[in-house]
Amino acid sequence: MAEQFVRVRPPATDAYLANPHKGCCTFQHFNGDELYPGMEYSEEGPTEFPPPVTLKKRTSGPDDLVIKGYLPTTVAYCRWFWELMEPEKGKFNFSVIEKSLAVCKERGQKLAFRAMAFGGFLQPMVPKWYSDKYPTVEYTMQGWEHVKHFMPVPNSPQYVEHWGDFIRELGRRFDGHPDVENYTCAFMGPWGEGDADMTDEQITRFVDIFCAAFPRTQKIWEFSNRQMDIGLAKDPRGGWRANSFGDLADPGSDLVTRDVSWNHHYDAYPFGIYERGMTDKWKTGPVFFEVGGPPMWWYKAEYDLDFIFQQGKKYHMTYFMPKYCAMPEVWMDKLAAYCRQLGYRFIFRQGKFDAKVSRTGKWSFECWIENVGVAPIYRRYDFVLRFRQDDNSFIVPFKDVDIRTWLPGDFCLRRSIQLPAGLRAGLVELSVGLIDSQTQQAKVSFANRTQYTDRWLHMGKFEVV
Repeated sequence: MAEQFVRVRPPATDAYLANPHKGCCTFQHFNGDELYPGMEYSEEGPTEFPPPVTLKKRTSGPDDLVIKGYLPTTVAYCRWFWELMEPEKGKFNFSVIEKSLAVCKERGQKLAFRAMAFGGFLQPMVPKWYSDKYPTVEYTMQGWEHVKHFMPVPNSPQYVEHWGDFIRELGRRFDGHPDVENYTCAFMGPWGEGDADMTDEQITRFVDIFCAAFPRTQKIWEFSNRQMDIGLAKDPRGGWRANSFGDLADPGSDLVTRDVSWNHHYDAYPFGIYERGMTDKWKTGPVFFEVGGPPMWWYKAEYDLDFIFQQGKKYHMTYFMPKYCAMPEVWMDKLAAYCRQLGYRFIFRQGKFDAKVSRTGKWSFECWIENVGVAPIYRRYDFVLRFRQDDNSFIVPFKDVDIRTWLPGDFCLRRSIQLPAGLRAGLVELSVGLIDSQTQQAKVSFANRTQYTDRWLHMGKFEVV
């Protein structure tokens, strides 16, 4: 008898998918909030949580509401200072984080966050209870030399003890929270971004604290200085982040003109990544870039947008944080297309399965899935089949498939499967999905058009005889 099978090639789509763990992020705000005015922004995270302003629907999904001038996003990035959350030693106030998590849940986002021991440019220093009792040192910020700034002595035992106590409590409250996207480990210099003279031994002490405090949460390590190297050595599935993405020029001087001045894209990122052996780290942990000046600044400065995008894709970028300022209208389509390519993007190219099978026999299934994004997904979801007959539904997972290994390129699978015992003779509707193993709900959409609203991808039907 001739072989009988069903072959299906679901049409691909370039549409925005509202998939988790990737793409553009809001900054100190959430979906639907008013944008920062002009190119201003604040390093101090939200303390008030007003209802969303008028939203504009950009796509058909409930999570894709976004204010005019910005892009759709499933990740909110916020950061707060130590002074706000531990105003007295041992008396913690994490209400801003708790409220932010609640707002994220309402607006279709996860919270990526970071606590900072101190800042600069007239921003909060360490809590008064700390500076009154423990050693600090004065430091200067370029352009603000007339202002006195004080930070803990970087290598002091008091700093690692008390900032460490805060981090432990933070982890106790929020490690493994289902609405936390990731946590940036910050401890070195203003904002925790690395501008301080700290020994490898002290960095290692802090790294150990963060790893113990957040064992279940995706951790992000700062690019500057040695904190990324030491952090990722102890946190093999951690990611890294860098600041000033998109900045292509300093003001220059009489001797070094602006067009060949020092900048991050030419003098920091390539050398820092290559010389520290981080070229392939994107395969196991996400890359998070935050802009220095927002895209409107790039536009006004006439930066080369195509070069900036090419560099971001080269580094296999997953998260793009553009400060939540209005973006140039003439660039919106290009920015949107770029963000759709960030992280993973799975197209289900082809499925093939037996058109007819005995209820007690083995059923053959094969598929080809292509990741057309620039990185893998870094969270574990189960790749499964769903069989439906009337009101009965059966889910069969491929337990040996780890979708975190789906790097850009192809994934192919061939299996012979014993059908669920509950299936009876008759037609069976087949779908594929990427599900949360605990809720059994599909959480990641394939980039295909024949998808149900619940993120399952329809494959067609076969017959049980």
